[in-house]
This record gives sequence, C-alpha cells and structure tokens, in this order.
Amino acid sequence: MNKIENNSDNEVYFLGSKPDAAKKKRNSQKWIWILISFAALLIGIVIFIDRNNKPDYYFEPEENTITVNNLPENPNSATIKSYIERLEETINDVPLYIYIPHHAELSLGLNLHNESQDSSNIICAMQAADIRRDNKNIVGDFVLKGKQLSKGEAKAGFCAIINEKINIGVKTNTPLLQESIDSLGYFFRQYPLVNNGELVENNPKNKSIRRALAIRNGKVIMIESRSSESFHDFSQALIDIGVTEAIYLVGSANAYGWFINSENEKIFYGNKPNDRLKNISYIVWRTK
Repeated sequence: MNKIENNSDNEVYFLGSKPDAAKKKRNSQKWIWILISFAALLIGIVIFIDRNNKPDYYFEPEENTITVNNLPENPNSATIKSYIERLEETINDVPLYIYIPHHAELSLGLNLHNESQDSSNIICAMQAADIRRDNKNIVGDFVLKGKQLSKGEAKAGFCAIINEKINIGVKTNTPLLQESIDSLGYFFRQYPLVNNGELVENNPKNKSIRRALAIRNGKVIMIESRSSESFHDFSQALIDIGVTEAIYLVGSANAYGWFINSENEKIFYGNKPNDRLKNISYIVWRTK
C-alpha cells in the first residue's frame, strides 16, 4: 500500500486520509479522558465530604439553659410502686446523673410531648432517635410495636426490645431488627458509645449535655452528663463507672423529657417540642 511521510512532524498518514481529521480525533479522545478523570475525582470528593458530614443531616435541639420543674402528680394507683431513682456521680471531673428504673418495663413511644397522648402510666420518657434536619423524619431503623416506621443503618448502635428483653449493642446488620418486627417489639438506632467495655469514637466533636441508655452490672440504666461534654469524654466516663454497653440518646439541654421519682414527683426537663413535629421518639419506662 502506498503511503506518504511528513518529515516535519514524523507522523505517517495513509493515502486517502485527512491529517487534520486524525489530529482532531486524537485531541477529542484526549479531552474525553480528561473530563472522565475530572468527573471521577469530583465524585470521590463528594462521597468523602458526605461520609464525613453525616451528623449535619441530623437534628439535636440547640443548646440553651436547662429547665427543670418539680410538679407533684399522682399516678393511677394510690401507692406508687414504680419510680426512677436519680443518683449523682462524678468521675474524672465529669459530673453525671444516673437514672435507675424500679418496677418498670421499657418500650418506645412517639410524640409524647403531644398532650393528646396518654402518659398516665409512664414514669420516664427520654428522647431516643435523632431526626433528619431536612425532612424531620426518624434517622435509622425504628420499629414501634412491630411496625417499622423508618429504615436505615446510618448509626451502628441499636436497642432492641423483644418480649421485655432489652438488647443494646453495635451492629449495622442485626437479626434482632426482624425479630423485633415479628414479635411486635421495638427497635431504634443511635450513636454507639461503648461496646464490650470499649470506647466507640464518633464524628461530632462539639460539647453538649449528653445522655445514654446503658448497661451496668447487668442492669439497664440511663446516664446524663450534668455539664457539656464531648462524645469522647462522655463515653470514657461511662466506661470508668463500669458501663459495658451504651448507645446515645438525644442530648442537649433543650431535649424534652420527664421522670417520676420515689417521692411521686414528676420532674420535667428541657423544652417541649413543637406539636407540629410528628416524629419525636422516646424511650419509655412504664409501670409494671
């Protein structure tokens, strides 16, 4: 086959071809590869930023001054048998409240701040799962009396309540989720704090009033910091007082809740959420 040589640029062209067209084809291919590489880099950056900023999608009440009211209130029975014991402990300069339930069983509730909800047999309510900042939906798997209201594994910590047995642990894919559905039980997810006696680190680095649902000495308790603490310092304090498993509960001084003490006083804390919010979840201790 005949061919011509172009000595000026040492490129060889076959007769019948157009040198300019060949150059344009190579240039266009080069730009296509450059654009593909740039797009892949941009996608990688977006994924990295999203993975490291997940907490920005979650809502926790803004910090404010804490509100506590002691209001005597008589439950249904004349003599109270179920109550929450609140103790004070300080470990490594971290002051804590320890909440110990007596003669009570744990479940979950939704929108208990709404006055239309019956709370006559509730001796303690603390906000449980976070909600998304954008659509105000519950973050992560959430099961209420066997009905799954929310799905997702954004947070590895979980609490499953099945036939009155309480399981607190850390696992993104756990069979206890389906078991809680099948048994008409309860399930929710939160940040893991302590797993098998070991500290679990979390991304949020701010300081706030912290709360936890925890296991200590084989018993399920709640723990609250009496001062603003980081996740790390709060988790370490839990370990130092003997906690083996713990997951987070909604923190901040504004998170709403209450408990009934041994003197039959109903003690409120935080600020009542807006009634228009329909996905505020609570751990609920009820009289047996």
